[in-house]
Amino acid sequence: MGFDPSDSRPVILDADPGVDDALAIMLALGSPELDVLGICTVSGNVPLDIGTGNALKVLALLGRDEVPVYPGAEGPLRKEAVYATEVHGPGGLGDSALPLPGRSPAGDAVSFMIETLSTRPREVTLIAVGPLTNLALAEAQAPGVLKKAREVCVMGGAVDEPGNVTPVAEFNFFADPDAARQVLRSGASVTLAPLDVTHRVALEASHLAQLPASPAGVFVREAVRPAMDLIGRVQNRHRIYLHDPLAVGLAIDPSVFGFETVFADVETEGILTAGQVVADRRSFSKDGNRKGLPVNCAMGVDAGRFLALFLSRILPSAV
Repeated sequence: MGFDPSDSRPVILDADPGVDDALAIMLALGSPELDVLGICTVSGNVPLDIGTGNALKVLALLGRDEVPVYPGAEGPLRKEAVYATEVHGPGGLGDSALPLPGRSPAGDAVSFMIETLSTRPREVTLIAVGPLTNLALAEAQAPGVLKKAREVCVMGGAVDEPGNVTPVAEFNFFADPDAARQVLRSGASVTLAPLDVTHRVALEASHLAQLPASPAGVFVREAVRPAMDLIGRVQNRHRIYLHDPLAVGLAIDPSVFGFETVFADVETEGILTAGQVVADRRSFSKDGNRKGLPVNCAMGVDAGRFLALFLSRILPSAV
């Protein structure tokens, strides 16, 4: 028997496109398990206007112009905006050259989140793959609204793994540590995909050689090229980690992952540690005495199984 579309999980994807955000959008829209109600954008990898345009470009590439795009926060709650254009390129999508979108955004991301979660309590999954500013603003405007999500799947943080922007912080949490802390403390059902798991799955140069010469295949090759070159210079191996697609994978098939409950909070003030996930792993502390709150963290993954799923969904003819 095939998959019944009526069983699709309704999701909102909150992103800062971004190369791996684009791959996450492709995975979400290529997966029948998910019904993407809308894509919200936030300042992060690139400024908000560029990321919003990139979301519209990717949707046009995929022939999915029916999916609305809602721009959100232009910057973090308190700190100065930071970007990752050295990884994603000044336009956010590597060396790709997608045409300008032929439509405009639909409305405001925060209002869309609040309305959707409030009218469909415990139905909709939030998948957040950028800084968590939009989610924090929604919670501030409508206290308790994040608890109305079925689940909040977040790509962010590093538990036992070193950071990728500072020695201890992952980019999304570093970009807006106050928002990350507020979301973890919101009481919502949060599942975290930290660097501990996203560094276990990579798209290699050998995979790119197998991609078809379709518009989507050409886009993927051109989009990931600068990031692969950067990692190649640092690690002497051309690859791109599938950070954001892993968070989408949490909503598609959690059986691919291994989970651990971690008592954690986010540091917001440290000169050297802002954005750090502080995990209380003290063996002599009982749960009631641990710092932070229990967070469901994906700490392991069947990398081969996820990669096969990813490639089959974004480019079916490549596998």
